[in-house]
Amino acid sequence: MFERAKNNLEFTRKKLEKAKEEFSNGELTETIHYVWTVFENCINIIKDAEDSKPIYEHKSKINMFSLYYSLGYLKKDYSNIFAVLEKLRIRADFGEYSNAPNLPNETKIKEFLEESIRLFKETEELMLNLQGKKKSK
Repeated sequence: MFERAKNNLEFTRKKLEKAKEEFSNGELTETIHYVWTVFENCINIIKDAEDSKPIYEHKSKINMFSLYYSLGYLKKDYSNIFAVLEKLRIRADFGEYSNAPNLPNETKIKEFLEESIRLFKETEELMLNLQGKKKSK
C-alpha cells in the first residue's frame, strides 16, 4: 500500500497544480473541483501509507481528518473544511441541478486553495517521515 500512496502523492501534486492554474485563470468552479480532489486524495494517501487497510475499509473521510489530527499525523483538523468542500464540489460538478450551496466568492475559494496547499505539504512531509521509518525497520 505504501507504494500506491507514493504514486498517488505525485498524482495529487498534479491535481494541486491544476487547481492553482484554474484559479489563476478565474475558473472558480474548476478550482473547487480540484481542491476537493486534493483533499480527497491526501486523506487516502495518509490512510494507505499509515495502516495499509484496503480501500473498502475506509471510514468517513471527514472523521478521518479529525482522527489523524488527534493522532498527531496532521497539524490541523481539516474535517470542517472538507465537509464544506464536499458540498461545494457537488455544486461545482452539477451546478444548479444540485441542492448544494452556491459557490463562495473568489476570496473564500482562494482560502480553500491555500488550505489544500498546506494539506498537501503536510501529507508530503508525513510520507517522507513514514518512508524513513519503513526503511529503518
